[in-house]
Amino acid sequence: MSFIDRLISISRRKSPWVCRLNAGSCNGCDIEITPCLSPRYDVEQIGVELHGTPKHADIVLISGTLTVRSRQAILDI
Repeated sequence: MSFIDRLISISRRKSPWVCRLNAGSCNGCDIEITPCLSPRYDVEQIGVELHGTPKHADIVLISGTLTVRSRQAILDI
């Protein structure tokens, strides 16, 4: 079993769920994150799933600069 096969089998056992939040970015960060979820790089094949709510997510991915207006909302999440 190669290293990649072992990595994929481990990641499928404990697959992280990701919630993506926009904290006032210019959408440039989202443009770089979105290809990971596209069919070309398809991270879902190793178990990573994108969820819309941080309540069910293991990882909260905040894109953009944390602004004064969004700071408290992000901290509450």
